[in-house]
Amino acid sequence: MNAEAVLDDLRSYSIHVDGVGRRPGAAVEFATARPPGTRLEDKHAFVAHQNGRPVGLLDVIDRYPLHGTAFIGLLAVREGLQGEGLGRALYRQAEDFIRNDLAASVIRLAVVEATPVGGFWKRTGFVPTGEVKPYEGHAVTSRSILLEKSLNSYPG
Repeated sequence: MNAEAVLDDLRSYSIHVDGVGRRPGAAVEFATARPPGTRLEDKHAFVAHQNGRPVGLLDVIDRYPLHGTAFIGLLAVREGLQGEGLGRALYRQAEDFIRNDLAASVIRLAVVEATPVGGFWKRTGFVPTGEVKPYEGHAVTSRSILLEKSLNSYPG
């Protein structure tokens, strides 16, 4: 799947979120982990490629937490390639997949407070839901802030 190559280049993100350069079993977790009560067939994990090289990861859970909602568990671009528009392009593809293939009208995600990615999601049209949950990384404790975007009211 080539997720390993991308995960190897997410050290700064991993240190913010987990307190370690790379969490043991991260590639398997990317491919299989899902929230309690969801089915494996509702998990969609993708590796984005550019010129044949893995450059990003996307993981989406359909119908979570409710029918008509898709939850982005991870959208990440190799740190060495950030700032080149790949994250925006990967998100646009994710949104198209969620809208057209999953037929969801709402996207949710959680941003770990210790990461600097909240601005990216706000620029993409996400707003805080007001929900804040505890987050336990491998060696870091933080909070996750839930964000949401309605696909009916905000076109791509």
